[in-house]
Amino acid sequence: MIITYKAHKSFEIENGKVNVIATSSPIAYCNLIEGMQEKNELLCAVSEDYDAIPLSKAVDWLGDPLISESLLQKYMTKLTSYVVDELSTDGRNRIITFYRDLLNAVQDELLMEDLPLEISFDTDLKKLFKFGRLHFNKTLTRDPYGIIETVLRIHDRLDLKSTVVFSNVAHYLDVEQFNEISKLCLELKKSIIFIEFCSHKDQVVYGDAKFSYIDEDLVDWY
Repeated sequence: MIITYKAHKSFEIENGKVNVIATSSPIAYCNLIEGMQEKNELLCAVSEDYDAIPLSKAVDWLGDPLISESLLQKYMTKLTSYVVDELSTDGRNRIITFYRDLLNAVQDELLMEDLPLEISFDTDLKKLFKFGRLHFNKTLTRDPYGIIETVLRIHDRLDLKSTVVFSNVAHYLDVEQFNEISKLCLELKKSIIFIEFCSHKDQVVYGDAKFSYIDEDLVDWY
């Protein structure tokens, strides 16, 4: 995939790799952050064959991994379907049996009320998972590295085609963690983009990531 930025060189996003788009220009930084969210018309996405791709489909914007709220919640509907579809036959049957026993116990208690009340048994396990409030461990929401790793694995499990985009991750990760994310991208054959406000000399922080830099004078260094 290629992301174009008006008046600048295009960013060639490499699959299976961490792609850092960095700048020390407040103007460029705001343009990039807003552009990734389609709040301006300065960024566009095209395929390697230069076919236009709607930016909303090309990238999966998540922003700052700690400041942005409920980052992982948007995946829950698809994840619930994925988990239910991936259940083994034995696992599915066990859950249905326990669920039926639970509802039978509830129905027995309703009969004690001397009122014509009934509950219905539904084998739609998606509703059961929703009833159980399927969610990620709360400790994950305080772990930037864990959030990034989890999003990449979600994209892999759900076979999502968009490219994950985070911002400000250098505030939270060390060089070793960046290298681990690079290994994970290679393993999963997934690309990720980090939008960063930093100086050119900070490139070393990002390990072996592909580094594209725009300086404070809006000069491209990539």
